[in-house]
Amino acid sequence: MTEYTFTGTHVLCDVTGITADRVNDNSLILEAIRCGIEASGAELCGFQSKEFVSGGVTAVYVLSESHVSVHTYPERGALFLDAFTCGTRCVPQRIVDVLLEALGPCEHRTSVISRGQPVRVLAAERAA
Repeated sequence: MTEYTFTGTHVLCDVTGITADRVNDNSLILEAIRCGIEASGAELCGFQSKEFVSGGVTAVYVLSESHVSVHTYPERGALFLDAFTCGTRCVPQRIVDVLLEALGPCEHRTSVISRGQPVRVLAAERAA
């Protein structure tokens, strides 16, 4: 067994104060995320969404590198975005940046979490 690195970057973003015309525009939000995925360097493999009659959308983008999800709350002028990419090739923060640009003036709180750690192979495992 060879040594490898088990790492990823998880970006969580809470967005509030989104104007009604933007938070109710599901197409705008979903397209901005798709463009952000492209800008991040990730590869989009699949997409699933649910638009609610009362407004709002929940969507998941499956990436070769992991996933992105969004949940909107039009009645609160808010949304949650979650972007996780494995490895170091992609920059998931770009997904957030592109979405925030599309939303226009709003407030947001973003957390970036480094996940995983280098894994060391023990001598006994190498011998096996």
